[in-house]
Amino acid sequence: MNIRRFTYLAIALLALVFASCDNGYDCNLNNIAYNRIGFYSINGDSISEGYNLQEELTVSLMVNGQEAIATDDGQGVTGMQLPMSHINECDTVLFRYGGEFADTLYISHKNIQFYQSMECGTVMYHNINGIEYTRNLIDSVAVVNKFVNFDDNENIKVYFVE
Repeated sequence: MNIRRFTYLAIALLALVFASCDNGYDCNLNNIAYNRIGFYSINGDSISEGYNLQEELTVSLMVNGQEAIATDDGQGVTGMQLPMSHINECDTVLFRYGGEFADTLYISHKNIQFYQSMECGTVMYHNINGIEYTRNLIDSVAVVNKFVNFDDNENIKVYFVE
């Protein structure tokens, strides 16, 4: 009977020790705030969510003068998350359609360094100032949430012509 009580007491003490090891901070491990871009198709007066064109969609970022592919063969995609530059204040996003046409987004933004905590350090948020874009298959672009942080809110809507 005493061994059973000792076992329960030992388990309770171990649970208490392990629970006290948590410092309560939930640090974001990669410290990257992603720009969430939603894709929409325009066909006449109707707007539908997702990229419904027949061509394959390849989305790339220009990083230090080099093209880095973010997604390839994206048919029926509803959107994507792209990291934003911590150094530059303008990001270039390239859209290629079946390897023939290309559209480009130029996203100007302000980098905002944010002190999260002593344990987590600092993170970088961004405030979108404006967007310029080409119009091969892009009809229009709208900024719906200028502040880019760790939440899941959509920041930019890109409307493609079908």
